[in-house]
Amino acid sequence: MQVTLISPPQNFSKTQETAGVVPPLGLSYLAAVLDRDKYDIRIIDAVGEKYWQVYQWREFGLRGLNFEEIVDAIPPKTRVVGISNLYTFAFMVASEIARIVKEKYPDITIVFGGAHPTVMTKQTMKRPEIDFVVLSEGEYTFRDLLAVIERGSGWEDIDGLAYRKDGEIVINHKKNFIKDLDEIPFPRRDLLPMKNYFEAKEPHGSANRELWTTMIATRGCPYDCTFCNTPQIWQRRWRPRSPGNVVDEIEELQRDFGVEEIHFEDESLTTDPKWVVEFSKELKRRNINIIWQTSNGVRAESISEETLDLMIEAGCTQVTVAAESGSPRILKDVINKRLDLADVLGAVKLARKRKVFIACYFMLGLPDEYISDVFRSIWLAVRLAAYGTDEVVFSVFSPLPGSKLINRLIDEGKVRVGDEFFDGLTPHGDLFASKSYSDHISDKQVVILKYFGYAAFYLTKLVLHPFKVLRSVRNVLTGVQEIKTERALRTWLMRFLRKEHIHVEDDAS
Repeated sequence: MQVTLISPPQNFSKTQETAGVVPPLGLSYLAAVLDRDKYDIRIIDAVGEKYWQVYQWREFGLRGLNFEEIVDAIPPKTRVVGISNLYTFAFMVASEIARIVKEKYPDITIVFGGAHPTVMTKQTMKRPEIDFVVLSEGEYTFRDLLAVIERGSGWEDIDGLAYRKDGEIVINHKKNFIKDLDEIPFPRRDLLPMKNYFEAKEPHGSANRELWTTMIATRGCPYDCTFCNTPQIWQRRWRPRSPGNVVDEIEELQRDFGVEEIHFEDESLTTDPKWVVEFSKELKRRNINIIWQTSNGVRAESISEETLDLMIEAGCTQVTVAAESGSPRILKDVINKRLDLADVLGAVKLARKRKVFIACYFMLGLPDEYISDVFRSIWLAVRLAAYGTDEVVFSVFSPLPGSKLINRLIDEGKVRVGDEFFDGLTPHGDLFASKSYSDHISDKQVVILKYFGYAAFYLTKLVLHPFKVLRSVRNVLTGVQEIKTERALRTWLMRFLRKEHIHVEDDAS
């Protein structure tokens, strides 16, 4: 059976914060569990295949292959098309691909998967062109679904699957999660345009080396933050692969692709510090020459002196701490983040004495947030700058479907989930178009406060750590990426000079 997996184009605007050109690991994992003798698999990563192409669709800009190119790339014998839909703001684009594919190939079965269809299953299945939704952890569900599609029936008993029966949407809620993640084969990166990711050099974090890639060592998160939909997707379960299995994959990446740097995209890599210690020791024991970073953020309290020292000795170059807010009231009463801000300052104090970059993330425009709460976040950022933090990121809160905060906003009549809402989230991370969900902070104010926060942080850094600022300026001008801010500034500089999307064709292509 021919199976085609598609990662959609990326929502894009000229004033958007860079979103990243990274391998679609979810699709690669799906491909890995399928029998190579039984299934002929094609992955179409629209962004990875043509990251330099930007075009207009409706009132939005998109980046990557256009719809015609995507459909043309689908092998004619394809029987099943799987479409990845990680983010809510990408739902309209993913749905358009499904509509066009169904229009051209009406007999093809279309399956959606990812975070958005997992938490918005009924809304996703209302699209007539979508036949099935795979919920949450999809490797075995997708494999089982393909087997019954060949038979023509039997999907009613598949765990974690949504389908239609007599015109009604039926949802088999996810109950069974993989107990031993080591049993899953490594992602099929051989089906991806790996050279293009290297060339684009646009990770979620910063690429210190030319040959970098992403990995996932753990799944889920045990915490219950109200702004996040991870608890609804993974049921507050945190499951790690064994340290040896993770290092095995790193060795394979070095052998097959020459990878020099790893970016861990885990929800919470350091949830168990003992696991981090064992992983670091395994890297050292095998004498693996690799650098790595926690680009997706970790819990501040998990960073101890012993853990950080071992991480650095094993090649860790950057640690990102997710503080979210400098206001204890917001942390406790609004987002339910069980965090002592003293632990954030403690992690920075440990890092400043060591050869490791440290970043801190904040959110603004949260429900019930006052301007005074934002200033508490900015004041914390100033203190972090004084201690030697390398960068901060101020992002504006965006309600995630499935999270407790969006359910509250829906109940209050402040959010109405539908196509208009999804369109309003596009493009994601725009520098100037932001919406505040606080009754006490306007849309314009939240943008001003964001840039005031950046100004306060970097002015403090310039006064107290001028050589760090000068080093960053040099890196931006020379194209070196040591922190995410340098990558973003370099991208915007190239965008201003109209040199951002320059692609050098390979002689063999």
